[in-house]
Amino acid sequence: MPGNETTALRRGIRARPNAICVGGPCHGMLTRIHQDVGVVHVPVRPPCEAPDGAYRITSRRVHHPSSDVPFTVLTWADAAGVEESA
Repeated sequence: MPGNETTALRRGIRARPNAICVGGPCHGMLTRIHQDVGVVHVPVRPPCEAPDGAYRITSRRVHHPSSDVPFTVLTWADAAGVEESA
C-alpha cells in the first residue's frame, strides 16, 4: 500500500528494498517495487548518464545477506526491446 510507505518515510523509516537489478546501468542495485508483473523504471544513480533503467519483473527470487526474505530479480530490458503501453 503506497500510504504505508509514505507514513514510514515521515517517521524516518526507510522503505525496505524487495528487488535487485541484474544487468544494465543499475546492476546489483537494490530497489523497492510495488507491482508483480511488467516493466519498471529504476532511477539511475550518478555517475551514470542514463536517465533511468528499464527492468522486467521476473518470477526469480534470490537471497541477499541484507534480508531474511528473498528479493525479486529484475532483468535489464534493452531500450530497443521495451515498448510501453499508453
